[in-house]
Amino acid sequence: MQSPEEIRQQLKSWVVSAKQHAPSDVFVDEMCIVDKTCRADLVHANGKLTGFEVKSEADSLSRWSHQMDAYLRIFDEVWLCCHRKHAVRALEESVKSVGIIIVDEYNSMAVLRPAAQNNKINSYDLTGLLWRKELDVICENNDIKISRKELIKEVRHRVAETVPIEELKSNVIKAIKERYSAP
Repeated sequence: MQSPEEIRQQLKSWVVSAKQHAPSDVFVDEMCIVDKTCRADLVHANGKLTGFEVKSEADSLSRWSHQMDAYLRIFDEVWLCCHRKHAVRALEESVKSVGIIIVDEYNSMAVLRPAAQNNKINSYDLTGLLWRKELDVICENNDIKISRKELIKEVRHRVAETVPIEELKSNVIKAIKERYSAP
């Protein structure tokens, strides 16, 4: 039986060979999202943000509905990578834009359904991936007046309401790449 860590490593290899992955792109294991209410098992940041949830043979899909909702608020592409025993339920419980990858006990991997572009991204939740200093730079670049005394939550609201989603996504990807790139 493969562990979630082994499946994550297999996913990374798949992304590098099957998707676009440049030397400046990064993988992030176990990234907290949506005000730390959920954790993405694997995130790939290239020209877009892709989130992968891993469900091994030992796991269940009992939390998937909540996790999927969180993923859809953040990621351009959402994938569920699960053991073959979860395949039918994964198809039934996942929205059509969620890609599904099946793994088995022989270390095989197959795309059951490709992921589609997610159009449900929430600007406020996306700002949660930024640190305060990164938010301050975005505010400065967009002439958004802020006070150093403002709570980060207040700054996030103003950035989410003011900055176009594509510009915000670009800033988030840039910040994640800088934060997690190899020295």
